[in-house]
Amino acid sequence: MAAKFPLLLALVLAALAPLAHAGAQSLEVLATARTNNRTESLTFRIPTHQARVSELRIRSGSLAVTLAGIEIEFADGTQHRALLQETLPPGHQSQPIPVDSRRPVSKVFVTKRPGLQAGETAIQLIGKVKR
Repeated sequence: MAAKFPLLLALVLAALAPLAHAGAQSLEVLATARTNNRTESLTFRIPTHQARVSELRIRSGSLAVTLAGIEIEFADGTQHRALLQETLPPGHQSQPIPVDSRRPVSKVFVTKRPGLQAGETAIQLIGKVKR
């Protein structure tokens, strides 16, 4: 039994290695915007230490949010636009939006449809930061 222990330990460590790498690129909150449900657009400014991301997502707060589009502004001034036709229930996040991580992101503009339910909520921009 003692001879099998090093082999078993090696197998367990080999199986956990990919998980350790995946955890290094977990989702981080990049910015939060407090808004009412009638607002049609939001602007998120990205801190420079989190500017290189491989994907972005939007997380709804206490109210449902219907996303219409996203515009990503890179540090060099170029922009990338995408349509988002997605309704997020309270507390859920959008599908991933791929981003070229070689180019730092400076701002993200999100357009949404005004909600029917009145009230305020916090909406988060989250992403996979490349270190």
